[in-house]
Amino acid sequence: MASLGSGEGATDDSNELYKLMHPALAPGAGLDSLNQTAVQNIVKALDGLRPQGHKTPRIRLLDWIRHNITLITTSAVYGDHNPFKSREVEEAFWTFERSIAMLLIDILPSLTARKGHQARDVLSKAFQDYFDARHHENGSKLVQGRYQSLHKKKVPVADIARYEACGSIAILVNTTPSTFWTLFYIFAQPRLLQDCRDEIDSVMSTTTSKDGIRRTIHMSSIRQKCPTLTSTMQEALRIHSVGNQVRQVMQDTVLDDKYLLKKDAMIMMPSQVVHTEPTVWGPSVGEFDHTRFLKAVKPSNASKKRSPNAFRAFGGGTTLCPGRHFATTEILAMAAMMIMRYDLIPLTGRWVAPKTENTNLVAGMMTPDTDIEVEVMSRQGYQEGDWVFDFADSDMVLAITAEDKGH
Repeated sequence: MASLGSGEGATDDSNELYKLMHPALAPGAGLDSLNQTAVQNIVKALDGLRPQGHKTPRIRLLDWIRHNITLITTSAVYGDHNPFKSREVEEAFWTFERSIAMLLIDILPSLTARKGHQARDVLSKAFQDYFDARHHENGSKLVQGRYQSLHKKKVPVADIARYEACGSIAILVNTTPSTFWTLFYIFAQPRLLQDCRDEIDSVMSTTTSKDGIRRTIHMSSIRQKCPTLTSTMQEALRIHSVGNQVRQVMQDTVLDDKYLLKKDAMIMMPSQVVHTEPTVWGPSVGEFDHTRFLKAVKPSNASKKRSPNAFRAFGGGTTLCPGRHFATTEILAMAAMMIMRYDLIPLTGRWVAPKTENTNLVAGMMTPDTDIEVEVMSRQGYQEGDWVFDFADSDMVLAITAEDKGH
């Protein structure tokens, strides 16, 4: 079978654009630059939660994550002249994202999806201004490569801008709920919170000089030495992933001697089907278990070894998400520094998982229908000093998918 968007079933243009994303987002100089910019902005975002005077900050957790992940991610990709620095553009993107289903129906969208249609125009105009001013030349290798690929085919700048407006969905829509759910599960379970803090504490260093206290979280050590934190993130992704892999059947094929797949048919494989299969994950498949991905913990149905391909939150094969290393770095960095610096206390007194019935058509992760308002309290002993991330051994990757195991 061929992947939709790759291989024989795809156009040359989509193949080229997809392929150029991999080197830009693979371990190396391009990814290092994205990561460095992102984590610097994560520190700034978390610095903004420090109490002002005697007033304890209160935030709507999902809104706070969405706003900051939007700025953190797009600043890394688009550089100093990031269009999303405009609040109008940021709000236009999320309005556009909420309207995707009606826009795809494409029946008089200026009337049936008026807000989304207008928001898409705002986004496209912002990107056209960005490209016209050559700001992409100071952006990441990712945006440079996408622009150059389309420009050499003589695609008008206005159309490149429209493509980029839609392409922003891939870098933004899923990181926000992934970060939300990771933090939700950690703070909702005190023992898990303490275990994660103990792990991160072991990969932190603290120095004191005439300039004050400096606390450094070593990201490469998190990837290798914080298994509980990374397992928690993976389990949150397993529980809430709703991605779909699509394949085109290249020739008549019979599966299991009884299912005929006809040539040219489209096969849809939802990750939820694999992620909720008891024979793969055991009888506790419907429960959140932060130890599920720990190497030292055997699955509850230990008689059957779980296939490494069972985890499909980032897809797989030729359509494996090229941005998975960047996304997981953002999620882990945000989670690690948040839980070391702050306590989050829900104003209702307890953590209750929001429903996810209104998740958008284009989302690969379940998005909460409602927010959780929390009080942000600085942890005792961690109020003072500057916080930074370190990226020694940046070529080391977190083996988040079966395809990463060989690295």
